[in-house]
Amino acid sequence: MSIGKYILHVVIAYVIYAILYVLLTMVVFGDLFMANADMMRSPEDPVAMYAYAGHFLQTCVVVALFNMAVGGSDVGRGVRFGLLMGGYLAATDMAFYFGIKLSTEPLMVSIIIHLVVGAIIGFTLAKLNGIGAAKEEAA
Repeated sequence: MSIGKYILHVVIAYVIYAILYVLLTMVVFGDLFMANADMMRSPEDPVAMYAYAGHFLQTCVVVALFNMAVGGSDVGRGVRFGLLMGGYLAATDMAFYFGIKLSTEPLMVSIIIHLVVGAIIGFTLAKLNGIGAAKEEAA
């Protein structure tokens, strides 16, 4: 995969992640996730912006791992990969929810969100890999 295609996939995945997580955790299930709002940094806190850098690095790793593990346009494998990434994030949430004094009320919804969003990302990355694949094979 070319560096340009990799960067494009990272940007697309990052935007999808951002839209889905904001929509699901702040809009659709916002009241549920407010249970831990006092643990969050305020948007005015200068350190809060580094969370975006962390999410961007996560996305870079997900796209790289997708290319190593799936590396093609097989949607089924892409979705399974996404479910594994979602499962990894869900397990990380469990470690935080149970390791820090957080309300566990949003945990089950958070796990489901990670799995669904992961599957969507895996599906999307597989579809993106399929775009132009026939042209590349012919060349």
